[in-house]
Amino acid sequence: MKILIIKPSSLGDIIHAMRVIAQLKHLKSEVEIHWVIKKGLEGIIEASDLVEKVYLFERGAGLFKFVRLIREIRQEEFDFIFDMQGLLRSAIITTGAKGSGKVGRADGREGSVFFYKSIGEKSRKKRIHAIERLLPFLNEVGIENYNRSLPLAFPSSKDVDLENLGINKSFILLFPESRRKEKQWPYFYNLLDEISDRLKIQVVVAGNEKPNHSGNFIDLGGQLSLNELPSLILAASIVVTNDSAPLHLASALNIKLVGLFGPTSSSNYGPFPQSQSSSFTLQSRTNDMKDISVEDVLLNICKLLK
Repeated sequence: MKILIIKPSSLGDIIHAMRVIAQLKHLKSEVEIHWVIKKGLEGIIEASDLVEKVYLFERGAGLFKFVRLIREIRQEEFDFIFDMQGLLRSAIITTGAKGSGKVGRADGREGSVFFYKSIGEKSRKKRIHAIERLLPFLNEVGIENYNRSLPLAFPSSKDVDLENLGINKSFILLFPESRRKEKQWPYFYNLLDEISDRLKIQVVVAGNEKPNHSGNFIDLGGQLSLNELPSLILAASIVVTNDSAPLHLASALNIKLVGLFGPTSSSNYGPFPQSQSSSFTLQSRTNDMKDISVEDVLLNICKLLK
């Protein structure tokens, strides 16, 4: 069986989709997976060994490259084509691909639901975890029962040389960034100083940018590839992060985690499954990240360190 997954972005959403495909590969190891992904994000897929072939989607690259992508995809014939993105562009790719089992999300936007069989929950307003919204795709290939706690594995993730970077065996890993500023907790560096002073455990800061802060921590800002990210998170004692891709990755790896939520709901986007005992979430009651205190985050870190 050969399946095409159309899930170009964003990184956190790709990790959600990977957890569903991991279930599929676990139960049907003979399935061959091809994946359409945004150029620049393929490293996370390649680290997992879940996918046999990757097609790179270049957003904003123009009609010629979009048509060329569809032509490349049409070199293969698929048993199923799953549009897990649910947008007009992904629906057009689904339509252009060769295969009979074309399936998409019932909560898709931009008219995507008119292009194929739609499955799952229609309403985006219902409190349903993002991964639960994707699990109905498994039903299409005859999978009714699955292990929601199945972790992701990244056998091809590039090892991070912790010793060379001066990183201890025990450390707390902070990811202060978020693509959306309103999802970004403003007190990460206050927390960093408190951890250094009160808990006496090493702090590592990672992300796309260099931290604008001086203090007692290891700075990995802008230094890691996506392929290396799973290895770093696996080595951490605890991860503290906003609602962002590192949160979803830490949850998928079953790493101890403190997730911080403001305008988005931890019920929809928090650690999965929600019964995961290795994680805590803090949800702002006003949707403003400023309402989450350093002391509350520190308290949850202490609980996880016990």
